[in-house]
Amino acid sequence: MIASNVLPFRRLVLLVLCAATLFGCATVKKPLTGLVPGRGISTVQSSVSLSASSGERTSAGRGYLVYQAPDLYHLLILSPFGQTILEAFGESDRFTCVVPSRQIAFTGYLSELPEQSALKSLQLFRWVMAPSPLPLPGPPRQKVDITGTAYYYDEIGMLERKVAPSGDQVRYEGYQSIEGIPFPETVEIRNAAGGEVRIVFDEPQLNAPVDASTLRPELSGMTLYPLSEFKVM
Repeated sequence: MIASNVLPFRRLVLLVLCAATLFGCATVKKPLTGLVPGRGISTVQSSVSLSASSGERTSAGRGYLVYQAPDLYHLLILSPFGQTILEAFGESDRFTCVVPSRQIAFTGYLSELPEQSALKSLQLFRWVMAPSPLPLPGPPRQKVDITGTAYYYDEIGMLERKVAPSGDQVRYEGYQSIEGIPFPETVEIRNAAGGEVRIVFDEPQLNAPVDASTLRPELSGMTLYPLSEFKVM
């Protein structure tokens, strides 16, 4: 009786091993195709999903992002019905939030905010959007240190994470080839104080022309407040 059960048992083990192998293979990343060497990003326009956290405070929403290298961006936060709830404009350290329905705006420098502020993570936006120091695909499964910043490349050579000497870090996930350029679907920014911002891009358009006025806030008629008084995030 014992011998008669050996064969079925071996078959069961073989089936389990085959299933594990198949599922394991399904998670292996495939190299991106159609990449054009030397092609970079000058602008990004995309619908986005956003979430931010700082300590016990969290917020989330959907919107639209316009970015122009190296550090200009305009973010619209939309209601479920498509109305603009808030507009955010950034240029390097300068940051402005506009609430159109109330005709008020908050403006100032991100560096002046408390370290625990989730908005503080946006101070890293230029660093986050900067291209990889090595052409992609880079060295697979390697860590490269350049001027104190650590760059980590995944198994297909995409930039997976970078960590600054200060402890600030960013993670890139879900790369796809767009117009011959590797671009991540998700970017997670975490500053050294623990503030986090997560951006998920939906059908991004790269390197299309951007009207300069789109990236500058129109503050005429607005009541202005210091950025430190902005509490939405």
